[in-house]
Amino acid sequence: MIGSSYTPRGPFSANNGAMFYQFELDLIIPLYFFTKEKYGVEQAQRNQAAAEAGNISNRQQIVLAVNTAYATYEQAKSQTQFLKDRQVPQADAAYKVGLTQYSNNGQGFNDLLTAQTQLRNLEIALAQAESNLLQAQAVLMVSAGKEPF
Repeated sequence: MIGSSYTPRGPFSANNGAMFYQFELDLIIPLYFFTKEKYGVEQAQRNQAAAEAGNISNRQQIVLAVNTAYATYEQAKSQTQFLKDRQVPQADAAYKVGLTQYSNNGQGFNDLLTAQTQLRNLEIALAQAESNLLQAQAVLMVSAGKEPF
C-alpha cells in the first residue's frame, strides 16, 4: 500500500501550488507458492489413495489366509473322520476275519500279515490325520486372531 502527494510542476501544468494525493494498492501473489502447495496437496491425495489401496490389499490377504486355513481345517477334519469312521473299522474287521480264518486253517499266514499291516498303516494314517487336524485348527485360530488352545 503506497500513499503519496505531489504538486505538478511540468511545463504544461499551471503552477498554482495545488497538492494532489495519490493512493496505490498493490497485490503481489506468489504463484510459485500456490503451485507448490497445489502439487503438495495432489501428492498427499495420491499417498492417501495408495495407503487405502494397501489397506484393502492387506484386508483381502487376511481374509484369504483365514479362508485357506478354514479350508485346510475342514479337509483335515474330513480326512480324519473318513479314516476313523470307515477305513480303520473296515481294516480291523478284515484283520479279525483273517485271524479267525487263519486259526481255522482257512487262510494263509501271508494274508493275515497283509491285513495286519494294512490295519497298522491305517492306524498310523489316522494318527497323522489327527495331528494334521490339530495343526490346522491351531493355524485357523491364529489366523482368526485367537489364542490356540
